[in-house]
Amino acid sequence: MLRDARENYPAWLDSIARASRSIHFESYIIHDDDVGEQFARALIAKAGDGVRVRVIYDWLGGFGKTSGRFWNTLRAGGVEVRCYNRPHPGSPFGWISRDHRKMLTVDGTVGFVTGLCVGRAWVGDPVRGISPWRDTGVEVRGPAVLRIEEAFAHMWA
Repeated sequence: MLRDARENYPAWLDSIARASRSIHFESYIIHDDDVGEQFARALIAKAGDGVRVRVIYDWLGGFGKTSGRFWNTLRAGGVEVRCYNRPHPGSPFGWISRDHRKMLTVDGTVGFVTGLCVGRAWVGDPVRGISPWRDTGVEVRGPAVLRIEEAFAHMWA
């Protein structure tokens, strides 16, 4: 059990740093701030090492929070990025369907399922007396990681 961003983010970044084959990362919101940039750098570094890195974000979750420059930087760094359910004229109410899942798997051996998105807002600010966003995550190892990867593959498709 990982209690909040102070426990989740270091575990995620450590697993990303250890990746040798694949990283699958799905998040409703990834902010274009110092925390989002830290994750972007980690993902781009692994893509540069030849690790297959795939990211799914939700269009509505990222709207107004994450710039096109952020996603383009990931793509230019070798990260495969997909946006879930971007609006289009053929489906005027399609935007109602959201991908609110937050998960990460690395090499099919470790997975994380959580309620946390990625950004400074989830870290808190001890100087100003703001605690981290309280949202528990779970680190998963063993055969159950396959189920997390299957859920990612379904959304990716």
